[in-house]
Amino acid sequence: MRNIFLAACGFAAAACNGTDKVQVTPLHGFPCDEEGIAKGVSACYAGLIDGRLVMAGGCNFPGLPPRLGGAKKYYDGIYTARLSGDTALVWRKVGRLPFPAAYGVSVTTPEGIICIGGNNAGGQLDTVFRIRLVEDDAVLDPLPSLPAGMDNFTGAYAGGRIIVAGGAYDGKADRKALFLDFGNLEKGWQPLPDFPGPRRTQPVSALFEKDGEYTFYLWGGFAGATDGDPVTLSVDGLKYETATGRWTAVAGPKDAEGIDISLGGGAAAVLGGDKVVATGGVDKDIFYNALVKLPEGYFEHDPEWFKFGRNILVFDPSTETWSVAANSGETARAGAALVGDGRIFANICGELMPGVRSPQVTLITFPAR
Repeated sequence: MRNIFLAACGFAAAACNGTDKVQVTPLHGFPCDEEGIAKGVSACYAGLIDGRLVMAGGCNFPGLPPRLGGAKKYYDGIYTARLSGDTALVWRKVGRLPFPAAYGVSVTTPEGIICIGGNNAGGQLDTVFRIRLVEDDAVLDPLPSLPAGMDNFTGAYAGGRIIVAGGAYDGKADRKALFLDFGNLEKGWQPLPDFPGPRRTQPVSALFEKDGEYTFYLWGGFAGATDGDPVTLSVDGLKYETATGRWTAVAGPKDAEGIDISLGGGAAAVLGGDKVVATGGVDKDIFYNALVKLPEGYFEHDPEWFKFGRNILVFDPSTETWSVAANSGETARAGAALVGDGRIFANICGELMPGVRSPQVTLITFPAR
């Protein structure tokens, strides 16, 4: 899959020749098959199959904005766009989800894209299924359901295993972590120890496997006041190692001035097989204050006021350190999807500000090592 993706993105790879800088390339084109979707979505399911981007579901406010009482709309279309040497994406609708949905987890595996949980106007979802492409049509295969509905959580895949954590579990923010082993599907989703510290809604994560042992990284997230717990916004990280069966602290990201960065509402993916790339997320101070008490006129500001994360960040597990690889307004989103393979990634949609989505897909290309 990696070679197919790199070949399809030859125009971006070529742009990196002779430079050690990360390239950020806005692409053009977005689906318009469902009424309202052309305005862009956040919290969609997304992945990569044989050099084709796959996007499904998501939600937006196609009519009035939320400050004026606008209604959120969920989508069920499954779309693909083949990556080529052009900066234009031609999207094709190839199927439908079982129901409109957003705010779930999606991970790319060798057999297809796994879509896990989420929610819609009817509430939380516990469903899990795989999207495969057969010729030019999407085929959905059911997989073991979650033990309860989950949304606004995170998850990652490596070595035949998916680990998910955080978000809302059975209706409220929690510290749950679960795994699904594809070698033992009959066991379904199995619990891991709850992670310590504050609850984490909309965190990001990454998973690595080596010699049958797994290390799961978890960063960012936030939670409102729940069950006597105060409002929290996390800028630190945690890791869970199957070799020890324990959660331990790990560094969170900082900007070029050494100031802590929130990855709550951001996105993350594995870079080059041994590192992590992360984009977007909310501003820690602005969002924390809004969680404590929503200021008057909060939704009336311009997008720039919300200061969504512009940094493209890289985490090196070997040293457990972060670095800033690039800075771009094209990836300053909350609720975006980040999918890729190797060193080329597509940052898909997300919010420009609360309630306002973007249809932008942006290619992020790291230089060859």
